[in-house]
Amino acid sequence: MKRGFSTKAWLLIALVVVMINLPLVHSSITSWRVDRSGVDVTATVVDAETVAGESPQYFVKFHFSKDVDPDQTLWSADVEKATYDDASASKQVAVRVLPGNPAAFEVEGQAHSSLGLVVTIIADLALLGMVLLAWRFRGRLRPQLRGIAVDDVERCAPGSALERLDGDLYLVRGEVSHVAEHQVVIDLGDRSVAIELDGHSNDVGYQQPAQVRARLVG
Repeated sequence: MKRGFSTKAWLLIALVVVMINLPLVHSSITSWRVDRSGVDVTATVVDAETVAGESPQYFVKFHFSKDVDPDQTLWSADVEKATYDDASASKQVAVRVLPGNPAAFEVEGQAHSSLGLVVTIIADLALLGMVLLAWRFRGRLRPQLRGIAVDDVERCAPGSALERLDGDLYLVRGEVSHVAEHQVVIDLGDRSVAIELDGHSNDVGYQQPAQVRARLVG
């Protein structure tokens, strides 16, 4: 029987998805807010520089007036060559900035790159591939154990254990990954144990922590 991921595994996957996509989402939201609620101002250009290469990049460094940015932080933006030339000559550049948040801005003629989107998509696809591989091969590295319950399945604190009590009698503790009329499968993390209830009861639901004493038969 192929087991699904545990709740902890799904939470970890969700956390990684958030970490991968958060920068792009934050950037998109900020850009939308600037476009929707920003105000147009003229910033003072302090410096301008070119990064040579096959596709040269043009950067302008500027600061806002004190009423826009009391801290007078020096900001930098990658711009098109025409904007770079105008800013270098006039020592000014047009900027749309979000009131109260000078870090959220868009320079007129700012150059945009799809690198962030490409990297995010590649990372998402890589994560998806790893999840699919883990789903396919999960449970194949170590065979599933089988046991026969000697008492009822009980709720317990979260955690996993396969503790020998006496001979072939074990305490099996983990997360319920499958429930059937006469059987329950308990996920131990690195393997699972299929417990035949053998007339005993199970009131523990799917993905809930459970424990049972059982005799292992394979």
